[in-house]
Amino acid sequence: MAWLLRERASGREWRFGDSDLAWEAGGYDTTRFELHVLDEDVTGAPDGSPLASVSRC
Repeated sequence: MAWLLRERASGREWRFGDSDLAWEAGGYDTTRFELHVLDEDVTGAPDGSPLASVSRC
């Protein structure tokens, strides 16, 4: 089982191998993201993370 995090505004999607990774990447932000369960196996975060695209000061 895998988790899909979809950004509502852009439609971009990221897959995660476990729920902890999905929640840490932004799944708690239900205004910005939708979180879905996928019927596939995924290891880690093969699509990267929405946090990686955020510029940090």
